[in-house]
Amino acid sequence: MKRLKQEKGSITLFVLVSMLFFVLFLAGMYMLNSSKEQTGISETARIKEIYEKDVNQIDDIYATLVNDLIYYVKDKNGNRIPIPKGFSPITTADQGTKETGFVIKNDTDGNEYVWVPVDDTTPYRYGRYAFLTSQPADGTDDTTNSIRIKFTSSSSYNFTEAMPSIDATRKELDSVNTYKGFYIGRFEVGIIGYDTTVSTSPDGTETWTGYSNGTAVVQEGKQVWNYITRDKAREVAESMYRDNDAVISRLCSSYAWDTALKFIETNYPSYPTNSVGGYYSQSEASTTGYDTTHPCNIYDMGGNVWECTTEISSSSTKFSCTLRGGDFEYNASITPAAYRVYSSTMSAGANVGFRSTLYL
Repeated sequence: MKRLKQEKGSITLFVLVSMLFFVLFLAGMYMLNSSKEQTGISETARIKEIYEKDVNQIDDIYATLVNDLIYYVKDKNGNRIPIPKGFSPITTADQGTKETGFVIKNDTDGNEYVWVPVDDTTPYRYGRYAFLTSQPADGTDDTTNSIRIKFTSSSSYNFTEAMPSIDATRKELDSVNTYKGFYIGRFEVGIIGYDTTVSTSPDGTETWTGYSNGTAVVQEGKQVWNYITRDKAREVAESMYRDNDAVISRLCSSYAWDTALKFIETNYPSYPTNSVGGYYSQSEASTTGYDTTHPCNIYDMGGNVWECTTEISSSSTKFSCTLRGGDFEYNASITPAAYRVYSSTMSAGANVGFRSTLYL
């Protein structure tokens, strides 16, 4: 009997030790999950702290998405808007809504971008448009599979552009379809560290100057980055957020430009074809954000400097690119935001700048 009791005692001890290890395992898993939850709560609290400064603008926050690179917020009308990591909605009175131009700001550099919605509720798609009767659509271009838009109704020159790529596997349209929109620079690209006396043309074939040590910014009241060629503008735009895994920065395409104008047209019907920003007959470019109209929180599309885009022209000018929006010398009724003109990619002047866009 004594031996039997000892064996039973051994079995009981084994069970107790096993249970102890199991309990310790469960405790460890709980602490790990609790730590993760606390991290999540901390991040949520941080974001809410930013938003609750203006509770009428942001009334909710959604869980993180896509490996914590994108999260969603609601504007004051309850519309969901995706925000990339490293950015936050601005909390000033002109923050805007999905319908009126929702503005975000980079947490580090302060650059500002406006959300352009493209979804089932918008009366437009992501595309190129012939807004002006003086620059009508002229069929389809077989090479680029895009509509041809004439320079003038009587000219032989056309503007075309294939859907641009944003990385090795995706087109701009892929990102727009996934996230139901894209971000466009609130202002023309400006520069900190402006110096036009320094020539940085690499081989003498281009005429852009200065800016060798400058920093590109998308902020109000900055020296506009002019004297820049299309190729250099593309290089600068693509480098702006190269280290941010959540966004891809690009030089504005004709698709982005025209879709942004369609967005503006929804709220300001005459703007694309008769945009007035207060620039007419000036002697030089103004600082960024001078625009007195800025519909949907987007500034300077109706003047200040012509803006390089990735759209091309059939002009005989070598490497001809397309400029948009007019500049400080022209009346906006003649060259409004919708207007197109061709230019060489290899030359630039005081009246040529550019705008960046962000894709998620």
